[in-house]
Amino acid sequence: TELEFLLRIVLSIICGAGIGFERETRLKTAGIRTHIIVSLGSALMMIISKYGFTDLTAGTNGMRGADGARIAAQVVSGIGFLGVGTIIVTGQRHVSGLTTAASLWTSACIGLAVGIGFYSGAIFTTLGLILVFKYAKYIEVYVEEHSNTYDVYMEFENEDKMSMVIKKLREEDIMISNVVIIKKRSKTQSVVIQATMEAAKWKARHTVFREVRQQEGVISVEEI
Repeated sequence: TELEFLLRIVLSIICGAGIGFERETRLKTAGIRTHIIVSLGSALMMIISKYGFTDLTAGTNGMRGADGARIAAQVVSGIGFLGVGTIIVTGQRHVSGLTTAASLWTSACIGLAVGIGFYSGAIFTTLGLILVFKYAKYIEVYVEEHSNTYDVYMEFENEDKMSMVIKKLREEDIMISNVVIIKKRSKTQSVVIQATMEAAKWKARHTVFREVRQQEGVISVEEI
């Protein structure tokens, strides 16, 4: 009925607004309006998918095999163009905006759930997503503080010094891997790399970076 459709539209707006509000308070690119529109549009597409093709599936016109769910399927994949617009890669190759892009995709899924009438799933997912935004950062901080693996930028006096330092650090239980050369003019000039640095679990973070900075030939080391 029209009242049922109205309920689904309103609920999709509420769910989208709840997610967007959290993103808005953190000054993210996609805020309240964007998340509402994504959730609302997805709900409408699911309603169309569920009720818009009943005449095709009834078999009265020879199209009994028509599949209206294909529209909803395209929403899940098509929402990616919005997510791409929120992802930014900085000059230091640091990627930001992935969480907001994921929240847009999830808002679309929530809208689809509302559109088909799966209210409990939509509401629980919305609450779960908001809780993730609010509290998961504390888990991330804990993991980072207790991790022995670091993504770093390192600058060496030259390429020979770089090879020597990497070999010496390996002997001190500090492994340098996934090396990508960012800047190198010649073999005798300074070289800048991006790499993954993994230390023994018993080594504290400040100890690891102090030992690396003290190596002969290391100009600087910075965690990304």
